Amino acid sequence: MRLLAWMDGAVFEASELRIGIPYVMQRIHTLGGVCYDLEQHINLLRRSSEELFGFASVCGVGDAQRIIVRLLELSRVADSLSVPVAMRLDADARLSFEVEHPTFGSGRYLRAKREVGMPYEMTEPRLLSQTRSSIELDMEADYAVRRWGGERAIWVSREGLLLSRPWMPIFVYYKQCWFTPKHYDTVEYSVVAKAMEQAGCKLLVRDIPESALEQVDEIFVADIMGISSFAKVKNHRLLTSVANRIAQRLEPVK
Repeated sequence: MRLLAWMDGAVFEASELRIGIPYVMQRIHTLGGVCYDLEQHINLLRRSSEELFGFASVCGVGDAQRIIVRLLELSRVADSLSVPVAMRLDADARLSFEVEHPTFGSGRYLRAKREVGMPYEMTEPRLLSQTRSSIELDMEADYAVRRWGGERAIWVSREGLLLSRPWMPIFVYYKQCWFTPKHYDTVEYSVVAKAMEQAGCKLLVRDIPESALEQVDEIFVADIMGISSFAKVKNHRLLTSVANRIAQRLEPVK
């Protein structure tokens, strides 16, 4: 397959896409030519661009659907594979779409790789959408914890409370209940919350102190393509059985 991008009506190799100025971004889960939760993604992009740039895209759901489906067709994506498509609006009001690498299967699922989490002090995100700077901050935090043996940063505030991110909400399982620090009106959050409800699990929004991370049973984070369960936090080993039950109810299902 070929990874392609679209900007201002032109289609070209995704590797040639260059955006050198600030932008806001939503990643969309596609499967078999269907763009899941596209209207919500567009509304979130508009909301974030209005907050950051003072304007919003006029692209509607129908236009975005046609562009994405055409990009997927030209990229020759297999209908059986889930593929993320990044939708960006930059500070010059240019809208772009980029086909990213597909997953190894179809639907949202629990990734086989389980990483070591390490608490790292950060600041809570201001926007509901990812931005050029937030992507760099995510990467910097993950690299920073490697010196302590971690593989992925678990964000905590200066006050020692667990932080979540709209595009990567975190969920903690303790004494037969799921906890998360903050509710978000994002696709990533709502997909997990719905799966938990269908699995008969209770979800509570509560402040979670960093110290609790070494006592809980399970921890996972979610993105637009699936969920990733932690193997351990520092030296505290974690389970994944309940997270697997949640993953089996994520939409679109495998």
